Amino acid sequence: MSRTILGREISRVKIIDDDRNSRGAMVFTITDADFLALPDDGPLPELAEFVENAKQSVDAVICDHRLSGTYAKFNGAEAAACLYKEKCPAVLCTRWNNADIDAMRQYIRFIPSLLSTDNVDPETIAAGIARCIQEFNDDPPPSRKPWRTLIAVESVAGELLPALFYVTIPGWDSKEIVRLQLDLIPEEQRLRIQPGFRFFAAVNKGAERPEELYFSNFEFPKKG
Repeated sequence: MSRTILGREISRVKIIDDDRNSRGAMVFTITDADFLALPDDGPLPELAEFVENAKQSVDAVICDHRLSGTYAKFNGAEAAACLYKEKCPAVLCTRWNNADIDAMRQYIRFIPSLLSTDNVDPETIAAGIARCIQEFNDDPPPSRKPWRTLIAVESVAGELLPALFYVTIPGWDSKEIVRLQLDLIPEEQRLRIQPGFRFFAAVNKGAERPEELYFSNFEFPKKG
């Protein structure tokens, strides 16, 4: 069982989920997509070893986000991002995509395929793998292309754990407030994140929803 997606043959698809019933259900979805489903019952090795093993043994990975500590010592977003960096297609499937977006934000740059569990079927899985391969081929869709963009800090909630700050992105949607974790910012610059502060970052301004936005390559004005 295999499919050729953007010139790349995809056959063996590993399933990462700490819930046995969810793994079983995903087996049917992967099989219906004409892939060979390989559910992993865990426990998984350390992240670096897991990624290296996946690179050598499978063609793609379907991964849940929240993984119990007895199943894995990392979460699905970390795994998907690391697999992406190694050119192994990874689709992150989770019902926590909105609730956990703050913690996941640092990985979104390397997760082109984030699916809600309500939207998982054979074709969305295949399309998610295709999005990864498209970026590996240096041909990202407009929603994923980074642009140097002005970021305006609106407020800071430093008393929270983790600390948060709120920004607007005039080049994307000046009316939409986006919440970010302060630890997304380099440590030496965090004290400068105050209401009214402006800086630049690479942002995928073609994103349609706030949870699809990623931020990288921060540029801060020189201190006066």
